[in-house]
Amino acid sequence: MELKQNLNQKQVQGLSLTQGMRQSILILQSDAIDLADYLNEQSLENPLFDVRVNLDMPFIDNEGSGSYQIKDEQQSLFEYLLDQVQLTMRKTPLRDLVVYLIEQLDPNGYLTLSDDEIFDEVDDITPIMLLDAKTLLHQLDPPGIGARDLQECLYLQAEADNANKAIMSMLSDNFELFTKHEWKKLKRALKISNAELQEDINFIQSLSANPGQRYTSQNEQYVVPELAVKKNGDKLTLSITKYGQPQLIFAEETYDNLVKSTDEDVKKYIRDKYNQYQTLEYNLQRRIDTVSIIGKCIVKAQYKFFMQETDSLAPLLIRDVAQKLQMSESTVSRTINGKYIQTDFGIFELKQFFSRRSKVTVGEAQSVDQVKNKIKGILNDEDKKKPLSDQKISDMLKEDGLQIARRTVAKYREQLGYPSTSRRRI
Repeated sequence: MELKQNLNQKQVQGLSLTQGMRQSILILQSDAIDLADYLNEQSLENPLFDVRVNLDMPFIDNEGSGSYQIKDEQQSLFEYLLDQVQLTMRKTPLRDLVVYLIEQLDPNGYLTLSDDEIFDEVDDITPIMLLDAKTLLHQLDPPGIGARDLQECLYLQAEADNANKAIMSMLSDNFELFTKHEWKKLKRALKISNAELQEDINFIQSLSANPGQRYTSQNEQYVVPELAVKKNGDKLTLSITKYGQPQLIFAEETYDNLVKSTDEDVKKYIRDKYNQYQTLEYNLQRRIDTVSIIGKCIVKAQYKFFMQETDSLAPLLIRDVAQKLQMSESTVSRTINGKYIQTDFGIFELKQFFSRRSKVTVGEAQSVDQVKNKIKGILNDEDKKKPLSDQKISDMLKEDGLQIARRTVAKYREQLGYPSTSRRRI
């Protein structure tokens, strides 16, 4: 079968993520509230530290500012995936096919259409193009998205975590043994010990059978900004907020008492717990450093916006930041997701500062946001008795060096909430 062939081809990967590396990824992609919950859970299992976290923050009146309020509506799965596509992929037929596949996902993130059904519904695509589109879909966050069944869903998540060879084999050639709990046969087939088998089973059981489920709820969520930017004359100052960062309080007295024990089991236990504490401290600092350096890159790119010299955004893609900072796009994507920045004029999510480039053929690159802002200015200044047609607006933009088609002008005009020419006439 096609699935098994693909799984076998990828089984050669040998890199395995350590527990610390998995924890680092989890901490990096968590927002301030989820991070606090995770750390409190960890402290219950480790007597060597407590967690101090202050999520209270000064009230900020965002009314009329046009920015996000403290309360935010959770994104739908479609919106979250579409954001990633728009911020990482250029406008091509392949990207259009990826968006089509996203539209076919069920609420849990599974692709319900067969390849034959897709070929029937979409014209001018080849098997290679469809395979490429599915591969791009599978690379989106959260891992497991776009799977056809539970086996593929778990495999994609394990692959994203660079799981070891035994786990990948368990989820491909030996999946039936795994689902039937044939542990002895599985151990013999994989040539692993009881301890290794149990560790691999625990890892698989930690994966999600419904990766899209967390995006189906539309409950209100409270957000806590982790960055703050201030204007100082013609300069901007970026800082980490105190109320967004948890602290680990080391239980020094407990450690001193236990480390003196002569019991070997106690000594091993305390070494393990101390190593867990140090790893957690390191990953928390890495999270702060990563959020900070990406925040600086965003503020520099969107300087005019933060100085309130404009209300439109400059062109900025995730890959621009990734290349500049020599990070992977997935690291940047994880970092900006669910992270907020506080300004004097409101609170904004970091990913809002990434704006798709508009397709222009003359002059400097312009973001879609900037082009919309130009169209908005033209419409606000027009003679209400003789409103401009979309073609006329297109012509005016061309005079400014922007080759924007009439149909694109019409689309942006509608998105801005302006009616057609006839309906704008007084």
